[in-house]
Amino acid sequence: MFSHIAAAFVILLSLGAGRFTSEPSSEDKIVTLELRPIGNELEFEQKEIRAKAGQKIRVVFTNTSSVMPHNVVILDAASAIDRVGVAAMTAENYIPEDEAILAYTSVAGPGETVEVAFTAPAEPGEYPFICTVPGHYYMMRGILKVTG
Repeated sequence: MFSHIAAAFVILLSLGAGRFTSEPSSEDKIVTLELRPIGNELEFEQKEIRAKAGQKIRVVFTNTSSVMPHNVVILDAASAIDRVGVAAMTAENYIPEDEAILAYTSVAGPGETVEVAFTAPAEPGEYPFICTVPGHYYMMRGILKVTG
C-alpha cells in the first residue's frame, strides 16, 4: 500500500512540477540591446539604448563597417569620456584601466559581432558609451539611459 501511495505522489509531483516553480523576475532576465555603426562612418546608429536600474543587460555590437574596427565601452559619467578616450590610444586592446569603465566589448573587425553582459547601474541616470579605437571616441558616442 505504501508503494502505491509513493508512486501516486511521484506521478502527481511530475505532472504539477511546472506549477510550483516561480518565473524569473524582470530583474533576473537578461535584456539584449543591439548596437551598430552607421556603415563606414564614425557614428553609432543607435544614439540611445535603455535599461532598468539593476537589470541584467547583454550588449551585442555588430560592426557593419567594411573598413574600420570598433568596440563599445560604457562609462559611469560623461566627464570620463575624454580621459578614457585618450588613455585608450596606448592601452592594450584600446581598453585602459579606469574605474569609470562599467563594461566593454572586445574590438570587432569589419563584419564581426562582439558582446558583453553586465548589470545596469543601480542608480537611474545617463551613462555614456563610446568607441575607444584611437580617435573614434570624438564622434562615436551614445547614451545608456537607466530608468528606475
